[in-house]
Amino acid sequence: MINTQIMLIKRAIWYIVGLLLFYAPFALYQKALFGLVNYNKPADIHSLCLRMPLLNLLLGKWSLIVPVVMITLFLFFMFAIIFGPFFCGRLCFAGALPEYLSRLIPDRFKIDWVTGINPIPVRYGFLAGYLITPFLAGSIACAFCNLSFMQRLIDGGFWGEFGVLSSTNIITFFLWIILFGIFTKGGRGFCNFICPIGAVQSLVYSISSRLHFTYKLRFAKDKCISCGACVKACSMGSLQKEPDNSITYQIHNCITCLQCQAACPKNALTYGTGKSGWKDGITLVNNEPSIQESIR
Repeated sequence: MINTQIMLIKRAIWYIVGLLLFYAPFALYQKALFGLVNYNKPADIHSLCLRMPLLNLLLGKWSLIVPVVMITLFLFFMFAIIFGPFFCGRLCFAGALPEYLSRLIPDRFKIDWVTGINPIPVRYGFLAGYLITPFLAGSIACAFCNLSFMQRLIDGGFWGEFGVLSSTNIITFFLWIILFGIFTKGGRGFCNFICPIGAVQSLVYSISSRLHFTYKLRFAKDKCISCGACVKACSMGSLQKEPDNSITYQIHNCITCLQCQAACPKNALTYGTGKSGWKDGITLVNNEPSIQESIR
């Protein structure tokens, strides 16, 4: 219990660092990068949006990918390859906010979505939609962006600007903070089902974690006593306890926040390089057999 609380505090410090790095009026990362490449643009979370750069990549418009975006994309993918979903698990303040708020709500009022709905096809479906919408629906993806909403909360973009209180913003707030936030087990429903940034990181992590030199969540089966402490601590529902008391791991929605490591009384879960210790297995999703894709 003490280790879990300490990990929560450590993560909170990391998320505050993320707030200072990426959101105006601070946006220290953007300001430093813009100064480095002599790039004149407002420094806020919007300047790091990957929607248009990804569209330009898909269209082959390399000249429209400015150095700032190229550097950010490079760092984004390199961190995901080496450290896993580092941004989600350490720096994303917008993802952390509903998770920490949800801890104020008694568990009996929360919905455990993951036990009834497999989030993996949903989150990758939203990622596909995120990549397709620029071709079909302009900036509709931006209208449902929780990062943009977070920026408006910080810089006061709502006050005196009633136009932003549109239906899309109301829906985003309801899904992000209320339904998939404080009233969801773990508080990470929006991250689990909707966030395209998390989906990209998880996809990269699911591949790179097979390499020995990359960091990943590791499992020592011989130390596990199937107490379920890690399952309870997992905000994403990527760890589940099966009827036979085995622990299964779904890498495609793990953010390596390491709450499970802190909760494990036997140190069966660790974060580091080498073999993961997880093995492929069969689990039940919606009472139908399906392959749970894990890693060796």
